[in-house]
Amino acid sequence: MEMIIRGDKLAVTESMKSYIDEKLGRLEKYLENASDVRCTILVKVRGREQIVEITIPLKSFILRSEEKQEDFYKAVDKAVDVLERQIRKNKTRLMAKQAKT
Repeated sequence: MEMIIRGDKLAVTESMKSYIDEKLGRLEKYLENASDVRCTILVKVRGREQIVEITIPLKSFILRSEEKQEDFYKAVDKAVDVLERQIRKNKTRLMAKQAKT
């Protein structure tokens, strides 16, 4: 999975990049062509809040998650959990449509 990590009003450190890479690695098992997928991650700071936006465009739908937390690592964890839930939900829908045809 190709990851584009940007920081808005924030310098993204190597430890932040490696943490995001580690957590998003969990999603690769759900994706068919994980090497072809391009993931965009935007990390922002607004006051005390750390905002993490993750967008993954796939062929049939777009996965997107935005989480706000005071701790960056908690925000990444919640965002990845939301994306994992979306993938599982949409995978069963796609399989059901293919079974009908």
